[in-house]
Amino acid sequence: MPDELKSRAQKYINNLDGIIAELKNSNAVNLARDYFNDAKYYFDKEDYISSIVCSTYAEGIIDGLRYEGILNVSWKPSLEKPTAVVAGTWDVIHPGHINLLETASKLGDLIVIVARDKNVQKVKGHPPLLNEQQRLMVISALKPVKKAILGNEGGDPVKTVADINPDIFVLGPDQPYDEQLLQDKLSNYGAKTRVIKIKQKFEAPGLITSSSKIIERARLMSSSNNIVPNNT
Repeated sequence: MPDELKSRAQKYINNLDGIIAELKNSNAVNLARDYFNDAKYYFDKEDYISSIVCSTYAEGIIDGLRYEGILNVSWKPSLEKPTAVVAGTWDVIHPGHINLLETASKLGDLIVIVARDKNVQKVKGHPPLLNEQQRLMVISALKPVKKAILGNEGGDPVKTVADINPDIFVLGPDQPYDEQLLQDKLSNYGAKTRVIKIKQKFEAPGLITSSSKIIERARLMSSSNNIVPNNT
C-alpha cells in the first residue's frame, strides 16, 4: 500500500502541475498554488497521505473557480478514487468526529461503519445514548460520508471491515488499537487493506471534542440549571 499511495500522490501532483502553472495570479489561485507546493513538500518527505490531502484542496479551489466560470481549464481523465473506511459508535457527534471524517474522506470515498447497540454495550459497559438507527441516520447525512452501514451484531468488527475490503482503514487518534495487529488480522481475512492512524487529535479553543465531556456538561447543566463553560 505505501507504493500505491506514493503512485496516487504522484498522479495528483502531475495532474495539477499541468494546469496550475498556466493560471493567472489571484488570491484563490495563489491559495491553490500554496496547497500544491505543500503537496510536493509532503511528497518529498514521504508523507503521501498529507500530499494527497493538499492536492485535493488545490483541486477543490480550482474546481470552484471553474464552476463559477472564472477559469476555463480541463482536467486529465480522473483517477479512480480509492475507498476508505472508518468505524465507531458516533453517539454524540462533535468537531473531532467531523475532522476525522473530513480527513478520511480526502483519502477516498468514505464508508462509515456504525457500531451496533449490543456491541457498544459489550465494549463500553453501557448502552449508547442514541440507538443504532438514529446514529446511522445522522452519520449518513454528513457531507464527507459517501455511505454508512451498521456493523455486524455480535460478530468480529474487523470482519466487517474485511468484508468491505477497502483500500484504507482509518483509525482516529482516540481509538486504542494496534495498527499492526489490525493489519495482520485484516490480511488473515484476505483483505488488501492498509491501516492508517490519524495521530494528532483535533482541538480548538471553545470547542468540546469529546462525547463523554459533552454528555457530562449536559448533566451538569441539567442538575444546576446554570450555563457551564465550554471547556468544562
